[in-house]
Amino acid sequence: MTSTFKFILGSVVALVALAAGPAAAQDMRFMSDTPYVHFTKDDKAMFRKAMMESLDRAADGETKTWSNPASGAGGEIKVLKSYEAKSQKCRTLAIANKAKARSNAGEYNFCAKAGKWTLSNAQ
Repeated sequence: MTSTFKFILGSVVALVALAAGPAAAQDMRFMSDTPYVHFTKDDKAMFRKAMMESLDRAADGETKTWSNPASGAGGEIKVLKSYEAKSQKCRTLAIANKAKARSNAGEYNFCAKAGKWTLSNAQ
């Protein structure tokens, strides 16, 4: 499994693990040292807002940053490219986050399906 796949935006994987319960949490041990698991509720909201603004409105090459002085967490999201795949609007983002002396970065593809952005393997 690549480190990019392991990170999968932290938020997506962590939310799935929370929704699936303790059994799924056992399989999510690789997430234990990522910044996302150390995010506060406010950190998660700030990260999600920056990510959605990047997907919905940012120009290619534009970088959105987020920072929570209360927790020390923060990150940046850069739109690398926009493209179409299977008649869907898609974007590639470079995402870097930090929290509690942990950092992680990777590139992720998202495509809009029925008006909602989802992680995609389309390139």
